[in-house]
Amino acid sequence: MPNSYTRDPIAAERPLPVTLASTVEPVAPGFVRHAWTGTNMEDARAHLEEALDGRQFRAQRGRETFSFRFATAGDARASLQTGSFTGHLRGVIPWSRDYVVSWFPVGSVTINYPQGQLTSIPGMPFLTPTETSYSFSMTPHRHSIVHFDASFFEDVAATRHGRTAQRIVFDYAATPTPQALAAWKHALGEATPLITHPGTPAAERLLAQTTLAHALLDLFPWQALNIPAKIRTERTQRLRLAAEYVHAYVDQAITSHDVATAADMHPRTLQQQMSTHLGASPTSFIRDVRLDRVRLDLLAADPATARVAEIAKRWGFGNLGRFSAAYFTRFAEYPRNTLAQGESA
Repeated sequence: MPNSYTRDPIAAERPLPVTLASTVEPVAPGFVRHAWTGTNMEDARAHLEEALDGRQFRAQRGRETFSFRFATAGDARASLQTGSFTGHLRGVIPWSRDYVVSWFPVGSVTINYPQGQLTSIPGMPFLTPTETSYSFSMTPHRHSIVHFDASFFEDVAATRHGRTAQRIVFDYAATPTPQALAAWKHALGEATPLITHPGTPAAERLLAQTTLAHALLDLFPWQALNIPAKIRTERTQRLRLAAEYVHAYVDQAITSHDVATAADMHPRTLQQQMSTHLGASPTSFIRDVRLDRVRLDLLAADPATARVAEIAKRWGFGNLGRFSAAYFTRFAEYPRNTLAQGESA
């Protein structure tokens, strides 16, 4: 595919039937190519609400005669999607773990989620918030999407941050640099025919998906956060927001009250949910995250010049004796032994 966001990389234009029609092509193991077209706005609205596992979708006609098209191709690891909807569409997406990057050559979308509001810029890639509910409002539009399975994407990211697979949190408000955007377009152009063609050998498809995932990691700033899997659910999303707040501000003098406020929870509710799901109080959770940061710094430090006390103080530990005891309890070794591992690395 040429490096352009205006061309449909998956399905060629075709006459739209009077009512919603679909085709499914299970042409290779694990690979599916699926397309829907139509001119009935209610059918299109209902289909999208079901396909996106959404709620309260509402559609309104635009100035043009209504038409709808949506096509997707790929497998469970990654797929590419294109579509158009000549009316206005709004609704709620309650939950998704996957990582999705979109761009709108025509029209726009505005997303409201607990941390703020996002509005697409024509032709510019943007990320959909993950593991949280959000509402959206779309103008008549044409869009393209790359959809990554969460487990696959987090495994790819783990090769970058060097730890076990963890939740990736992007800076959703960031605008890609011209260099990163050019690299993304190039990677997308190279990967699209391999990801969307049914005859691509499995190894080549995986390599193309992996390369495109790396390009997305280069497109926006991100962090890998060690959020326990047990709270990465729709039911516990406020508790996850609390944990993410701790990770984001653990270098500051935050309190359990600050954490509860950030997650829009009553302090007692936060206390109960952390105890139930994490076996920890908010205060001990903050301490453990700080200990984890100390350990990462110790492992990365030069044992010849680094000082345990300085690294501990950087993360809010003033009493070295209490810090050392807490560190041993968490990691079954003293911080000086962790620092010494750099000598043999």
